[in-house]
Order: sequence, then C-alpha cells, then structure tokens
Amino acid sequence: MDPAAYYRAVVDAGCTAVEMATQEHWPVARQAGLGLLNISGPGAGEGFNHVENHPLLLVEVRKTIELAAANGVEQVIVFSGNSKGQAPRDGFKNCLEAFKGLAEVAREAGTTLLFEMFNTFDHPDYQASQSSYGFELARAIDNPAFKVLYDVYHMYRMGEDVRQDLVANLEWIGHLHVAGGPKRDFPGSAQAIDYPSLVRDVQLAGYNGFWGLEFLSTGLQELSAAVKHLSMGCR
Repeated sequence: MDPAAYYRAVVDAGCTAVEMATQEHWPVARQAGLGLLNISGPGAGEGFNHVENHPLLLVEVRKTIELAAANGVEQVIVFSGNSKGQAPRDGFKNCLEAFKGLAEVAREAGTTLLFEMFNTFDHPDYQASQSSYGFELARAIDNPAFKVLYDVYHMYRMGEDVRQDLVANLEWIGHLHVAGGPKRDFPGSAQAIDYPSLVRDVQLAGYNGFWGLEFLSTGLQELSAAVKHLSMGCR
C-alpha cells in the first residue's frame, strides 16, 4: 500500500502509535495521527553479552538514542545477543556493564531502553530467552530509563506463566508485545492465550502502557479485529 494510505488505515483500525517504522515513513505516520513509539537498536545476534562487541555497539546504540531523542521517539529496543557457547551468567555480567552506562545516556536524552527477550524456537541460541534474565537486569541497573520489553508470545513459547510474570514484575516492564500462541498469528479467542482477561489483570495491576500488536497478520482487517479483541479486557 501507499504509506500514507497504510498509516491512515492503521489509525482507522484503532491504533494510536507505530513501532519500528522506517525513518523515511516517520513524517507520514505522524501526519496520519500516529505516535512513533520506538526504534530498534543493533545487537540481536552479535550482542552486548560478548565484551568484544562493546566498542562498536556502544557507539551505535548511543547514535540510536540520539536519533530517537531528536525525533521524539520514546523508546530504543536493545538485546542480549546470541550465546555462542557462553555461560548465561558471563553474558549477563557483560550486558549489565554495558547497559548500566547506556541507561544513563538514555535517561539524560529523555528516552527509555527496552530490553527484549526472545524464544529459542524462532531465535535459536538467543541468550536472554527467559524473563528472569531481563527482570534481573532491570533490577540490577535500577534506572527508570531501562525497562523490559515483555513479549507475551515469546515467553509463552518458553513455557512461562505470563500472567504471573507480568503482574509480579510490572514495575520493570516498559512495553508489551502480543501475538497468538503457538504460531504467532492473530491473537483471537481460538488461541491458547486469553488476551482479554490478560489485559484486564495487567491493567488492574497498574500497567497503562501500549500493547504492541506484533503478530503475523493476513491484513488490516485482522489488525482491527485484534484491537477490538484486546480492548474487551480494558477498564
């Protein structure tokens, strides 16, 4: 679709912001009335969990923070990287060292770093494949500019109790992604995850942020249907 027509249709579907939009589309998305929620930094594969990657990644993420801040983008998504045989505790220590300083850079710039966990079915060897990795990292950094991006689909695939995780760790969560399980498709009533009740419980626990619709969609009709389905649980 023409970008302008696409973003107007996204607004008509009930969305109020977009994620990870390409920079060339930012003016068009804003003109349609959408907020620019986040952009993705580097390091999903060759990540901060390996210190040899720090010199390059630190520079690149700082540039991404500056870009976000200069353009009113609220969040920058960051990652652990793949294990490559590394012990998780070693990778955690390296991530902590890097993100502690970057979180302060983000705080001064008025942005927030979002640390994302992936499942190892779709992302083999990704190190931060358990929610505890991200939550422990956020607690250790203890900076309001460093939060967890909790993807319900990813953590469901890893066998976690997503409802309990979200409610118990809400103070460390900066954003949520949703998709149906186990196929990452439309998050409707036929899926294993009861999203209306999850939305209700998480909002009652105090979450008032966005629910990012990161599912494999067949088209804009599904996007609109997903907004309506999740909204059934809104207060």
